[in-house]
Amino acid sequence: MKNAPAAAPRADVYDIITNRIILALKSGVAPWKQSWNAAHGAPRNYRSKHVYQGINALLLAMLQHEHPYYLTYNQAKELGGQVRKGEKGMPVVFFKVSKKEDAQGKEKKVAILQYSTVFNIAQIDGVDWKLPEPVQREHTPQQAAEQIVASYAGGPRICYAGNEPHYRTSTDTVTVPEPANFHTPEDFYTTLFHELAHSTGHAKRLDRSTLTEKAAFGSETYAKEELVAELGATFLSNAAGLNLAVTEPSTAAYLANWLQALRNDKRLIISAASQAQKAANHILGIVPSYEADSAEALPEAA
Repeated sequence: MKNAPAAAPRADVYDIITNRIILALKSGVAPWKQSWNAAHGAPRNYRSKHVYQGINALLLAMLQHEHPYYLTYNQAKELGGQVRKGEKGMPVVFFKVSKKEDAQGKEKKVAILQYSTVFNIAQIDGVDWKLPEPVQREHTPQQAAEQIVASYAGGPRICYAGNEPHYRTSTDTVTVPEPANFHTPEDFYTTLFHELAHSTGHAKRLDRSTLTEKAAFGSETYAKEELVAELGATFLSNAAGLNLAVTEPSTAAYLANWLQALRNDKRLIISAASQAQKAANHILGIVPSYEADSAEALPEAA
């Protein structure tokens, strides 16, 4: 009697996520330049109300669904719904914490990155969806962006001068050109947010090693810190409600640079997105309600 064929090994989650981002870059799109849904805000789980953060928010925003609400296959079934045949889901990642003993017999916690697949509510039949009313913003996106800058507690000094935006660690100073030098207000604020995201890595704030360590231009450490700032700017821009579609398009060289960086390190995008979410939360004054070292923390939240 022939043995049953061995089950195929579960695909590596880092490969799955990185390949999604690489495909987007190959198509000429920087995934982190996608806006959240203007009417409903950040992507979230329909059942648990969990708001996706970090890499998960980035992945789901790429889909640009009209209603940014998602469910796992089992969650849809529990609500009496059914994912339509042939529909493709999107992976969302989380750390599952397990306990194991080390060589000395001491128990320690080990976090293992795993993923679930979620589907947009537009891919699910049989549920009477009850969606919240669209978000009514009290301020314009530009006013909200300015409020984010002004509310950055203990932030760096900001200078509006010159032509080259940068953050200088030694003086804890962000320098950006005057707003009039930018094509759109959105370009100005995304640039300012990029530099402010860098500033969160200062030793007196989040003490991020990719900023505090001296890294040569073009090195892996330098590339990761730049990606943290890019993603941090995206999270802050979306918190303000800025329309990223009107910012200057990414150049071919810019996209090629990130393509190479992601190919060199399959863990880069997940790690950078986690650090970027911490940076954005620090600027926004948000204290995470879960272990912040995560891509997403709670598996039950999907």
